[in-house]
Amino acid sequence: MIVKNKEVVRRINEGFGANDVDKILSCLADDIKWTIAGYSTAVGKEEFRKEIHNEDFEGIPVITIKNEIAEGDHVAVEGFVQSTIKGGEIFEAFFHNTYRLEDGKIKEMTSYVVPKK
Repeated sequence: MIVKNKEVVRRINEGFGANDVDKILSCLADDIKWTIAGYSTAVGKEEFRKEIHNEDFEGIPVITIKNEIAEGDHVAVEGFVQSTIKGGEIFEAFFHNTYRLEDGKIKEMTSYVVPKK
């Protein structure tokens, strides 16, 4: 099951890196809860969809995964993201996401994002 959970998490990150909303949403439980620490919480696929359509950014983000760790129904991912803010400024950040999966779908996701200085 751990391998399958890691595959689901890899698939969602591929979706984010390709700006493929359908691929992203296919990885989620209907009642997904996504918490971006210190910023927001989205509950359900529709709120999740709204969160990923952030009007402040343009183009497709470049996501680099550094580490993945899986244990039971949890997967943790450490990485780096680079994206473009509207107006052309580059945004770069380190991130750590934890995922809890249930029945092959992501049920909970918590993201910690630290902008690069």
